[in-house]
Amino acid sequence: MREIVAKQLVVFLENRPGHLAHVAQVLADERINIRSVTIGSSVNFGVVKLIVDRPDQAYEVLQKSGMSVDLQEILAVVMEDRVGGLHAVLEAFAAKGFNVKDASGFVVSPGETAILILEVEDPESASQIAREAGFRLYQDELHNF
Repeated sequence: MREIVAKQLVVFLENRPGHLAHVAQVLADERINIRSVTIGSSVNFGVVKLIVDRPDQAYEVLQKSGMSVDLQEILAVVMEDRVGGLHAVLEAFAAKGFNVKDASGFVVSPGETAILILEVEDPESASQIAREAGFRLYQDELHNF
């Protein structure tokens, strides 16, 4: 049985004025909505991570426009927005010896619900760990909340 995973786009860009705007324009031209964005940059280059409403289509249009883009499977863990909420999720993975490579998150409903986006080596195994620990996962909901 395939576990629940979501998708994010990873775009490698030269760190120059207008390059990020071009990514946003290409997606806007196709009426693809950007739901979340994170950027990690160095002096000359940046890695832009996007969660969009139609990840497969976004991947195709960015690739066709000549961008260096990857489509990654991620885990979107629904967690409580409270002190210790993040620790509870991460402890479930640590207890099983499972490493988290990268993470980001956002609050959906203050004081109630947050979403933790996790990049892991094996999303399907991580999904199973999360579910066994009692956490709910978003898949399509992440792209359309």
